[in-house]
Amino acid sequence: MYLPSDDSFQLARSVKCYRGKSALEIGVGSGIVLKALRENFKIVAGTDIDFASLIYCKENLSKEIMVACCDAASAFHYRFDLIVSNPPYIPIEDNEKKDSAIHGDSDGMETTLHFLKSAISVLDQDGKILIIISSLSDNMRLDALIVQMNLKRRTVMERNLFFETLRTLEISFK
Repeated sequence: MYLPSDDSFQLARSVKCYRGKSALEIGVGSGIVLKALRENFKIVAGTDIDFASLIYCKENLSKEIMVACCDAASAFHYRFDLIVSNPPYIPIEDNEKKDSAIHGDSDGMETTLHFLKSAISVLDQDGKILIIISSLSDNMRLDALIVQMNLKRRTVMERNLFFETLRTLEISFK
């Protein structure tokens, strides 16, 4: 299970500015973002491939929050007002053992791109996606996908740490 850190806390703060009927978190980790979503959304769901994270969330969060063990948003066909994610974004070094909770492949972007493609398939036409990105990743690939999918983006929060800059991006349909 991914334990909350600066990126998780930033996403939890970011979601507090949004309201609606339904929200989905892709990659729930410890559930702190799910908890924040529950304050402003009637329907809250979360996914993770780590079954231990889902069990932790079921045992420690509101029983009204739905969780599903699946890849990204693949278990859903429902349209959400808000979809959020703090995907693994740290680039993996050549001789480093991959930790799927933090590593997003060689340039740090594979998981982020996969999550975005999955999220778009269940996003309401007027919905928003919030996603955490890091200056450590190859964000040009994300920008290219946003253009290719005819989406728009804006930065809603930015935090400079000593080793990276974390940004919360809002992505939506044009």
